[in-house]
Amino acid sequence: MTGITQSLSQSIGPNMPSWHAQIQRIPRHAHVWLSSCALTLVAVITVLISQPGLLMAQQEGEVTVADIRIEGNQTIPESIILQKIQAQPQRPISERLIREDIRSMMSTRWFFSVKERLDDTPEGLILVYTVHEKPIVQRVEFQGNKKVKLKHLKAWTGLKVGSPFDARANNEAVFRIEREYKDKGYYFAKVTLLKGGHSGDREVVFQITEGPKVQVKDRTFEGNEFWSNGDLRKNLISKEAFLIFGGMYNPDTIPADIEALKQYYRSVGFFDVEVTGKPLFSKDRSDVNLHFVVTEGLRYKVREIRYEGNATIATNRLKSDSQLHNGDDYSAYPLAKDVRRMLEYYGEKGHFFATVTPVPHFIEQPGIVDLVFEIDEDRPRYVRDINIAYEGDHPHTKQTVALDRLQIQPGDLADPRIINRGRSRLNGSQLFEPGIGFEFEPIEPGQSGFSTDSRTYRAQGPPSGPADFTQEFSIATQRSAVQSAGEDYQWLTRRDAAAGGPVAEPDAEAPADHGEPRTHLPPVPDTRTAIGIRAGDGAKQQTKPARPRYQREAAPLATPPAADHNVAHPVYESELMGFRTVTPSRFFSFEPVAFQASQNIDAEEPVVRAQGPDDVPERTDAILDGSPFQGQFREVQPGWLDINVNAAEGRTGRLMFGAGVNSNSGLVGSFVWDESNFDILRPPTTLADIIEGRAWRGGGQRFRIEAAPGNQVSRYAVSWTDPYFLYTDYSLGVSGFYFNRFYPDWTEDRYGGRVSVGKQFTPEWSGSLALRLEDVEMRNPQTPTPASVQPYIGSNFLSTLRTSVTHDTRDSSMMPTEGHYFDAGYEQAFADFTFPKVEVDARQYFTMYNRPDGTGRHVLTVAGNLGVSGNDTPTFERYFAGGFQSFRGFAYRGVTPREQGFTTGGSFQALGTVEYRMPVTADDMINVVAFSDFGTVDDSVSLAKFRTSVGFGFRVVIPAMGPVPLAFDFAFPVLAQEDDQKRIFSFYVGINR
Repeated sequence: MTGITQSLSQSIGPNMPSWHAQIQRIPRHAHVWLSSCALTLVAVITVLISQPGLLMAQQEGEVTVADIRIEGNQTIPESIILQKIQAQPQRPISERLIREDIRSMMSTRWFFSVKERLDDTPEGLILVYTVHEKPIVQRVEFQGNKKVKLKHLKAWTGLKVGSPFDARANNEAVFRIEREYKDKGYYFAKVTLLKGGHSGDREVVFQITEGPKVQVKDRTFEGNEFWSNGDLRKNLISKEAFLIFGGMYNPDTIPADIEALKQYYRSVGFFDVEVTGKPLFSKDRSDVNLHFVVTEGLRYKVREIRYEGNATIATNRLKSDSQLHNGDDYSAYPLAKDVRRMLEYYGEKGHFFATVTPVPHFIEQPGIVDLVFEIDEDRPRYVRDINIAYEGDHPHTKQTVALDRLQIQPGDLADPRIINRGRSRLNGSQLFEPGIGFEFEPIEPGQSGFSTDSRTYRAQGPPSGPADFTQEFSIATQRSAVQSAGEDYQWLTRRDAAAGGPVAEPDAEAPADHGEPRTHLPPVPDTRTAIGIRAGDGAKQQTKPARPRYQREAAPLATPPAADHNVAHPVYESELMGFRTVTPSRFFSFEPVAFQASQNIDAEEPVVRAQGPDDVPERTDAILDGSPFQGQFREVQPGWLDINVNAAEGRTGRLMFGAGVNSNSGLVGSFVWDESNFDILRPPTTLADIIEGRAWRGGGQRFRIEAAPGNQVSRYAVSWTDPYFLYTDYSLGVSGFYFNRFYPDWTEDRYGGRVSVGKQFTPEWSGSLALRLEDVEMRNPQTPTPASVQPYIGSNFLSTLRTSVTHDTRDSSMMPTEGHYFDAGYEQAFADFTFPKVEVDARQYFTMYNRPDGTGRHVLTVAGNLGVSGNDTPTFERYFAGGFQSFRGFAYRGVTPREQGFTTGGSFQALGTVEYRMPVTADDMINVVAFSDFGTVDDSVSLAKFRTSVGFGFRVVIPAMGPVPLAFDFAFPVLAQEDDQKRIFSFYVGINR
């Protein structure tokens, strides 16, 4: 590169001092000639000034070359090499550009070396690259490959005839081929480089010994007594093959499997558990059995539970409704429930950053542990600012769409339960990409108060929480003991190291007597500072942005210092996910795991409550006057909490296809177009609005078009819903539909519309009011047609107004295990038909048994449905029972009054169900049910024609087919009426994508 630098310097010219010295030595008789030269120089300078790019190029060490040439190439065409460089003829070049070109050519591995030079020729400067080519591959051969095609081997190696020969790359290809084979399940595959490993070779030959494709056929256990084989299998990372699919053997998963098993045991108190594992191959090595040997050891019991650091809430209150008691076996499942319950107590008082840290203390006696709940109450806090930021240059979603779903507004008490509920509703809205960012900034007293000009809106959302609270809880409990060491840990280690000598147990600190909870306190002081400071300006300079901590991070082992309420609180994390443990090192040589006790969230819960866009109160507003929380904080001044939300707009328009078949409705298809971020007030104004997706979008409303054709029933509908109509607490829905059904005794067509208004009073209580307008046509009746049905044959106009109230505490809408559902409604028909309808639906779920990790729940369900309608109710609005959704053991609409064999329906319905469900697999994917259905449908309020059936069935959950479980039931009528239609088998199968 030195030569090219000198050439560039010479091409630009000498420096000015050298020119001046030479001019002084010129004779006087040449001055006239110099004057002419000076004029020429002035002209040249003028041209250079008029060409600032050229002048700048020369000042920066650049020159323009007339041509670029390649020398030394023997097999690679010059045109191919020139494609790898950036320098071009008649364009400025620099040393940096030449270095990049050399680097680019060397990266091709075509050359041993590349050198450059700049030749000054009559045509101008010529840039010459001299290359020293590597030898060329003359032949590539793969021997022994039978299971992998040649094209895949060539793609893995990149070798072909005519490519540069590189012995090092050929050796690397050996490992690449072996890795690819093992990824495909050929664990014993070996590759040998027969030719191509030396610089003098010109042929590349690989010898491949593929071996068998190894699949995991079984996973067996030895020594386990507490957990069944199925319980242990569901925690393994290694999976078994299903027929010829999946189950590829990977030896790297065995250590992870061992850790997972230890974690699972330790989550229920087996802290001394030991697990080993090894693969057992079949004779032909195509199958492998992963065999694990478990030494369970003692299960630890909790001797004593203490509480330290609680001042706001009395110890008796913290102990109330405890799941884990003195003398119980240690288990992370009830322990997590207790910690969550205590945090809810503090959350109700606004202690957003309160932490409850369960610290186990192991004593000399084997199998015994003391549990201390270390509590840092922090301070009560109020919400100050809620800041919403959408990613992207031109987001189309309104800010109120996110704010309406948070259920909080500035000035509200910072209750984590309410905030997490809004967070869950925002995540479950499907309006934004997964991973919405939440930052919680603690603002200490005196830092800053409310903004005078920022606008923040109020919003709300559904129940929420970590996806798997208990698992996170147990992992964090035990991980921290490995990461750091405190005094108790050191003491226990010394105890273990002692040669059998007794070691005195350290004195445990007695819990402080905090007396009664402080409930009668003076009003909350206004800690806001001087007027004129924008919201968050002071705080954001003094505090870190906080993030919701659901990631698995551990807190330090050492006992935390007392809370300092005069400094900014650290970044927020749910302390349930990172508490400390004190334990001997032999107990936690690696991270344990918790059992799978998930908190289910019903993503389909209706969203009906909203708030208007009111200004944030100014500093002069007495926002806390009259607060129901006055007088609850005597010594600790309340702080503030800023909530920052960062979201990326998601793809809210979805086109879905599905199919279902059941014993009631036959085969039904489903075609749905759904837009969940619709805006009815944003029509397109330009073509760009349509192309860029801004038209009709951004308002958080829902627009849905559905077509469900079937062989027995068909339905077509268009609906629009605004969950926060006019920024109020009410939802508004409008829909139009067409419905067709082939009943046994007639064909029915319905078309019409529905307008509904709803409100979510609390997370459990909701109400609705709906107006229904329909045209109902009964046609093709069976003959003879009863006189009571004859007036309704043909077209009928139906108009009704229905009001209802619902209370729902279920933990899941699909397969609930606890809680109840209650719905009571009154419907009044008017105009052409006048009749009342009263309906009550109630279901209660009881968990009768579950494994120590909370899974494997046995659920008892008791359900009832009661309906009464007026005597003038038309046939098409009367009650019919039978089928898998109402009365198993009888055909669809097989339980009903009849006239001359014609189903006429009843004005009274009373149905009940008792069902017991239990899982038969460790992963709870397959359940069996035993049930009894009973009740009647009659023309009058009477139980004279009572029916009952008993049966059993299966519930199969297949995630790939959607959230609704497949249902297969066999029911046998025990008590029936003479004209009832019976059906032993009923089922439901659905696929939704």
